[in-house]
Amino acid sequence: MSDTLLAHEPLIRGAIFTFVLLTMALWEIVAKRRPQHIHRRQRWPSNLLIVVLDTLAVRLVFPLAAVGAALVAAERGWGLFNLIAVPVWLTVVASVVVLDLAIYFQHRLFHAVPWLWRLHRMHHADLEFDVTTGLRFHPLEILLSMGIKLAVVTLFGPQRWRS
Repeated sequence: MSDTLLAHEPLIRGAIFTFVLLTMALWEIVAKRRPQHIHRRQRWPSNLLIVVLDTLAVRLVFPLAAVGAALVAAERGWGLFNLIAVPVWLTVVASVVVLDLAIYFQHRLFHAVPWLWRLHRMHHADLEFDVTTGLRFHPLEILLSMGIKLAVVTLFGPQRWRS
């Protein structure tokens, strides 16, 4: 099962991304909270092009990304969760919390450090606020973010479920 998931990971990830994006966009249309002064058809092409560029950058620089780092850490016994005996369910919960906290502190760091802010402000420079605003990140910021995630995954070594 996990070999099948790994083999089709880009397709699965892309399908889930598209489903969530379209669901959130539909939700924004149905449950409108604020008027939009700049229409989606003007903003979305550039915002979605940024997503494509970011995805290509990550895939080229980190082909296996966090999943690959977790597999390597497990294979080599790296990371806290590979060194201590705890139930897999607990490592999954703890891994989600640790990764979420890491991303939160990374976001704070990108606001606090001037040269990182210069990259991150692309995210805040959107002329409207909708589902695509959360996708606008400078490609260099995405690469730095993935590097941070890889370090956290390697340090904690989240386990995977065995089939």
